[in-house]
Amino acid sequence: MGTGYGFGGEEIKEESSWRYPLAIFVATLILCAIFLYYYVGPSVDEFSGNVPSPAISEEPVSFTVGGVAFSAPANYTVYPRDRRGGERDEVALYALWPTLAGYAPARRSDFLENAPDTRRIDILIAERTSVFNEAERVEELYLPQTTDRRGARTPYQLVKYAFRDQRVNVPTSGYANTELYLGETEEGELIALFCFSETADLPSPECWREYELGDKVAVSYRFKRPYLPEWRAIDARVRAFVRAMMKDDGR
Repeated sequence: MGTGYGFGGEEIKEESSWRYPLAIFVATLILCAIFLYYYVGPSVDEFSGNVPSPAISEEPVSFTVGGVAFSAPANYTVYPRDRRGGERDEVALYALWPTLAGYAPARRSDFLENAPDTRRIDILIAERTSVFNEAERVEELYLPQTTDRRGARTPYQLVKYAFRDQRVNVPTSGYANTELYLGETEEGELIALFCFSETADLPSPECWREYELGDKVAVSYRFKRPYLPEWRAIDARVRAFVRAMMKDDGR
């Protein structure tokens, strides 16, 4: 930048010739960076770990839910958020029936696609929110909403219950297109399974159960309806799988 004097003795400042091109270049560079980030950079969901990205590593991930410590191999997770460990409200794990194996590239379709006969079992370990245990929910919440408390016997040692139809101007029970199945675990404890009805217009109907793991933790698992005849084996294996992940004080 130079200086001079014009008529009347006024000082004239000469601007450097490179200042404006440099400013334009920097602005263009910033705009290009923003453009590239918007189109090819990680999204908010990716930053949050909410985009499916299964791991092949079997390195253990330690986490705590409701004061209970667990340790699970990383290849039982699909979402990166579940590999962060530490204190968590909930953690989702995934395994393949019947071996309860974790993720491997050869099993990618089972873990990432939602086929109606996929062998994937979805397991959620979460802080307990219900004041009722499973048996109390059956008596207080589920059975009063069924059409017949006697139910109907099935070939696979479950009693099937239908819920009342949802009608106009009548508050829904929340069980539309759902059936309730009651049975007993291998230890003789009551088990309540829900399944989307076969008449429901769903491309991939599921069955699920929620049970309590102590006073502060609840476990729920889901599997596809074609595997309902194997419910007792699935239940026993899932409960054993979750127990095996619990860390004792001495571990």
